[in-house]
Amino acid sequence: MIPEGATAVRLLQKRIWREGLVSLRFEKPEGFDFIPGQFVRLGIEKDFGEGLSYEARPYSMSSKPSDPYVEFLVVAVQGGKVSETLTVLEPGQSVYLEKELWGSMLPKRIPGGRTLWCISSGTGLAPFISILSDENTWKEWPHVVLVHSVRYSEDLCYTETIEKFATESQYAGSDGRSFAYVPVVTREATQFLSTRIPALISAGSLEEAAEQKLDPTNSRILLCGNPAMVKEVRDLLKTKGFMAPRRGQPGNLIAENLW
Repeated sequence: MIPEGATAVRLLQKRIWREGLVSLRFEKPEGFDFIPGQFVRLGIEKDFGEGLSYEARPYSMSSKPSDPYVEFLVVAVQGGKVSETLTVLEPGQSVYLEKELWGSMLPKRIPGGRTLWCISSGTGLAPFISILSDENTWKEWPHVVLVHSVRYSEDLCYTETIEKFATESQYAGSDGRSFAYVPVVTREATQFLSTRIPALISAGSLEEAAEQKLDPTNSRILLCGNPAMVKEVRDLLKTKGFMAPRRGQPGNLIAENLW
């Protein structure tokens, strides 16, 4: 059954990064607003072999709240009821967007410091594209590091947008600001770092590549991606003095995963 509050949204534009990895730009429901870093559930109604039924999965917005559309980064998961359908959509087709907003990975929850680290794997990049497209992020943190770990170089995406973060004046392209993009490719030989993120942190290689220190006083960290990576990195960073914000106690690390 389609839940109350779900609304049909039409696909306006599809960008194929590689087969099975796409950005989907949908029409924006009237009155729909969100905070960068939040996510919603996208749903489809389909016969999965036992009659017509409804299935939904969570996806982070990669678009800005001010955009006239809403965009998501989607990878086809083998056997995934929703993801496999989403990645083969064509413009003009529709899915359901559940308007209830979820997610605690909000930069305003970890104020202070000088450097914001956005550490992601796979489609965990999506919320960081939204967060870094917000000019307020750059006003809060003059130094930003974006880490994106993938299996193969063809999985690296949003490269044009990331280049804008480095060069345009409202982002890092002005005096006193800096931006470091650290791609990590783990399953093929490239010019990029090739070791898993936890190992890169342990060895100090991530700090070296970013030319920034993982300092719990001056750094704030947002972490999103594969649950195993998120847990391992979170546990490792705790040993370095990073902790999640708690009631009445500020923190410097927020972790999120959508799997």
